[in-house]
Amino acid sequence: MSPDPQPIPCNRALSPAVIVGALVLCCVAVVAYLPALRSGFIWDDDTLVTGNSLVRSASGLRKFWFTAEAADYWPVTMSSFWLQFRLWGTWAAGYHAVSVGLHVAEALLLWAVLGRMRIPGAYVAAFLFAVHPVNVETVAWISEQKNLMAMLFLLASTWWFLGWGIAERRAGCYALSLGAFTLAMLSKGSVAILPLVFLGIIAWHRPVTLRDILRLAPFLVVAAVLTAVNVWFQSHGSPLVIRQAGWLERLLGAPAVVGFYLGRAVWPWNLMFIYPEWHVTAGDLRWWLPLGAVAVVTAVLWGGRKGRSRPLLFGWGFFCVALIPVMGFADVYFMKYSLVADHYQHIAIIGVVALAGAGWSRWAGRGRAGWVVAAAVIGCLTVATYRQCRIYRDAETLYRATLRKNPRAWIADTNLGLILFNTGRVREAIPHYEAALRNKPDLVEADIDMGISLAVLGRPAEGIVFLRKAERLNPGSWEARYNLGIALGDDHRYAEAAAEFEAANRIKPALAEGQNHLGEACAQSGQPDRAIAAFSEAIRLRPDFVLAHDNLGAALAQAGRLDQAAAEFAEASRLQPADPAIHNNLGCTLAQLGRNAEARGEFEKALRLSPDDAEAKANLARLAAMQQRP
Repeated sequence: MSPDPQPIPCNRALSPAVIVGALVLCCVAVVAYLPALRSGFIWDDDTLVTGNSLVRSASGLRKFWFTAEAADYWPVTMSSFWLQFRLWGTWAAGYHAVSVGLHVAEALLLWAVLGRMRIPGAYVAAFLFAVHPVNVETVAWISEQKNLMAMLFLLASTWWFLGWGIAERRAGCYALSLGAFTLAMLSKGSVAILPLVFLGIIAWHRPVTLRDILRLAPFLVVAAVLTAVNVWFQSHGSPLVIRQAGWLERLLGAPAVVGFYLGRAVWPWNLMFIYPEWHVTAGDLRWWLPLGAVAVVTAVLWGGRKGRSRPLLFGWGFFCVALIPVMGFADVYFMKYSLVADHYQHIAIIGVVALAGAGWSRWAGRGRAGWVVAAAVIGCLTVATYRQCRIYRDAETLYRATLRKNPRAWIADTNLGLILFNTGRVREAIPHYEAALRNKPDLVEADIDMGISLAVLGRPAEGIVFLRKAERLNPGSWEARYNLGIALGDDHRYAEAAAEFEAANRIKPALAEGQNHLGEACAQSGQPDRAIAAFSEAIRLRPDFVLAHDNLGAALAQAGRLDQAAAEFAEASRLQPADPAIHNNLGCTLAQLGRNAEARGEFEKALRLSPDDAEAKANLARLAAMQQRP
């Protein structure tokens, strides 16, 4: 191999060695992530991107910046998704290409930043970052583009910060650094630790002064304000409790988190999408050991801060500081399933790869043997990344891979069951719901899904048991009551079904489907007036609800209000002209009104749509008989 390319200069033309080094890094990184480019959407990609009403809306761009309609205040990331949706729509490869491109850009910018800090082995460190398997979750999961964008702006802010007052004192870099940091915070709030990193960078080069603190004050203000905004967005109007943990359990969990991520960074083996849940208890001595280990390591490195351990102290400090947002002191939604996740250490791993690059430069040297070692390590990581990417091919593949390594991942069983149900493999879904309920007996969603699946399989009485349990666990769940109503209706218990639909509608008044089902239950239980009122309400909530128009027409016809019934059937026919059943219903009503020519036309339309429709043929024959046209 050629000698280690020099750090990317900030004010000179790029050398041929740097250009070649950059091209090699880009090509290897793209090869490592080729399976990701062929992957689809997983987990929450639909709700965050492709199915997000704000992303789809023309006014979404404005709303991301100036309203509180989004779930989080990350307007830079969401604006990117808004633009990408107009470019790619639901073509997953386009989003994945952007993710891979952002990651490669991160690696190149990291090389530049480490070079500007005069850290040896910057190129190797950037290469390790580019192909490290723990980054697969961030790159292969479209929703985690927020991680990539935030990191890119974080590195840009650091580059300009170094140019402002550490490396070369270039005018204008301060404003650019502050602007890039603001964009990073508007991409994802986990970069709020950057002012502390800047403080460490200053301390690495020279003693910190009061003037330095004052100049960092605007960064601290931006971090504090936007963190508060993010906290408000995530908590307002949401009573969800992610996890129950006291301050002592959180304190004991934090050093364990640091140790976990350090282990995965140094030895990226047995990576998984959802790791086993941790149950931190102060009464268990094992949870005190990580706290003691972190304290000892910090004390030892601090004691040797003026000697050879100084780089180790800086790398260790950066690693720990970067993990503060995900140590568990504050809850992140994904912690509902696991306290740790690979994408949480996307920033922190910089400290590990920077130390690895510097160590390689110091001890392995830059000769042929040193490059052979570096190439071997990078090659192994590239293969591991390529293999790890393949489990992100689609959601079903991801959940199955997760369950092979973590059979107690109840959310993977629940989501896999839902995928199987939605693709018509209902019987295959049942064992996954059962496994989810074994591992988490109070999981309302799994009880609801189990109840629905049993009802679909023609076992509504068994499904009712699970839906009743879901209702007891969460009386405020409209989904439990709504689906219980459907199961009761399938079991011909129409009066009970109507009561459940009424309860669901009280909880979620804007649910047109609930009103329609209520009308059907009332019609079946001999309450025509209540049925008409419910169908009418469903249409008020959703004027284009074809089934409600059709049902209302039938209820009105049964009540003898034929003119109104004909009007409802006509509207249903207008909304869905390719449905032969609606034409049949309209024809029958018109025939009862004596409008035989129009009735004949509707029956003929039904037969054109479905030539083998026995009901339409019979109706047409009856009409002919009534007109004495045998």
